[in-house]
Amino acid sequence: MIGFLLTLVLVWSCSATIFDGKLRNASDGTMEAYMIPRFKSSHASFIEPCPNDDLVMAWFSGSAEGESDVAIVVSRLPNGTDQWTSPVAVSQRKGYSNQNPVLFYDTQSCSLYLFHTQQEAKKLVNGGISGEDSATIWELQSSNNGMNWTSPRIMFAKAGSFDRNRIVVSQKQSWLYPIYYAGGSRKDTSYIKESVTHKPFDTWLEHYFTGSDHLVQPSVVRPVKNSTRLVSFFRDRRAEYIYRAVSLTDGVTWTKPTKTTLPNNNSGIEATVLQSGHLAIVYNPTNKIRNPIVISLSEDEGVTWTHTRSLDHETYSNGIELSYPTLFQDSTGRIHVSYTYNRETIKHKILPNEAWITQKANY
Repeated sequence: MIGFLLTLVLVWSCSATIFDGKLRNASDGTMEAYMIPRFKSSHASFIEPCPNDDLVMAWFSGSAEGESDVAIVVSRLPNGTDQWTSPVAVSQRKGYSNQNPVLFYDTQSCSLYLFHTQQEAKKLVNGGISGEDSATIWELQSSNNGMNWTSPRIMFAKAGSFDRNRIVVSQKQSWLYPIYYAGGSRKDTSYIKESVTHKPFDTWLEHYFTGSDHLVQPSVVRPVKNSTRLVSFFRDRRAEYIYRAVSLTDGVTWTKPTKTTLPNNNSGIEATVLQSGHLAIVYNPTNKIRNPIVISLSEDEGVTWTHTRSLDHETYSNGIELSYPTLFQDSTGRIHVSYTYNRETIKHKILPNEAWITQKANY
């Protein structure tokens, strides 16, 4: 208990920042909160809004990525408050490491779903290290906006199954769940899993992203409401560029991915459609380190990117990592971004509106 209380007030000398989950005004016109760490290491956050405007955030937390007992933890920001709750571990298994939570609120069942990967913990296996190639995908659900959760159950048992980004609802109201399969030697491939029934343990259809070798963690968006046109952006295992593909068939078939002008360092990205119809994407604008982290704006569905503004930039000599972002725009026009802050915690940043992105280019 003493150690936990110390965590709440711990001030890190590199940034003089309190990891207490409280939103505060920042000097750049945004609001910021640094989440209360549940365990030593934190990574790969995901935020989902609920119908009552509560926000739910999930991430994985443990001794270190890939180690035994790394848990999926959940925190809530009740509507009208500025204080995230203390995170609670909702999925943890000895000998296994959990990763990459994906939250999804289904309006048909009025349930909040939590999907995440689970892999064998780091250990020597036949002279090699087990990891993503052994991963499976697990499911939990909550009927009260993330306050209580069912026990985790395995959903996709195929070894190498991995997720990261947001589920999209098709025009026929099926779930479109972007995943990838870890294939060894970084030759991974991406897919759309489609659930027609909205029941995680029924049969899922599978749609392949043509030519997606080495491209993972697809982030799928629908630029125009009521259109079957979808656009997807990919992380590049070769650490070169963010890639882009288009579907005219609501996710069933896709064009071959092509390079964008945005660099990628083989780290997580996420895109979203803003109320204006413009696209925003959050990423590291580098081929190497995970720092800085920026947001870019496109007015032509991601073909070109006209504005870029820094969200965070720390002195890398201190070893600061800023990575694995997630984002969405709420009904008031505010843009929420969360990302890993040096593996010590998760940072939640709220941009006041889209115009904030265009006001200054400073990275």
